[in-house]
Amino acid sequence: MKHQNKYKIILFLLILIGTWSCERDDICAETTSTTPHLNIRFYDINDPEELKAVRALTVRALDSDGSDLGDITLSSPFDSIALPLRTIEGLITTRFALEKDTDFRLDTDAATESNVDIITISYRPQYVYVSRACGYKSIFTDLFITVEPDDNNWILTNEILTTTIENENQAHILFRH
Repeated sequence: MKHQNKYKIILFLLILIGTWSCERDDICAETTSTTPHLNIRFYDINDPEELKAVRALTVRALDSDGSDLGDITLSSPFDSIALPLRTIEGLITTRFALEKDTDFRLDTDAATESNVDIITISYRPQYVYVSRACGYKSIFTDLFITVEPDDNNWILTNEILTTTIENENQAHILFRH
């Protein structure tokens, strides 16, 4: 009887230790910050502090040779866009074609003339550990942007607000048009 109680106590302790060593399910919360997008805001060239919506914009990602990698057409007027950035090691250059007034129709049936500007964004991704459940996210440093000059740029000036992208809820670049 004495040995039987001893085995019960040992079994109870093993179960107790096993229960304490279990961990809760690791699920990454939706509120956890993940890899941010590049946030671009559009402002009026004539009133630099005033947001100015862009209508009917098509954004195309371009490969280094200029070939089209896919596009997103935004037809409603808006004053900001969020662009995804690649997360390959080293200094990366990403190009986008921003085409304003893509097949936009006024009160008449005639389409307005569209206008394409090519932007080149250079940055350096860094991987940051978030948690065991969420893994890693990327942040982007050393941000630099150029707008390729042409005969009819609609993006007249640009301004980098921060050279490090850690949060997509704030603007990183301003375009004035």
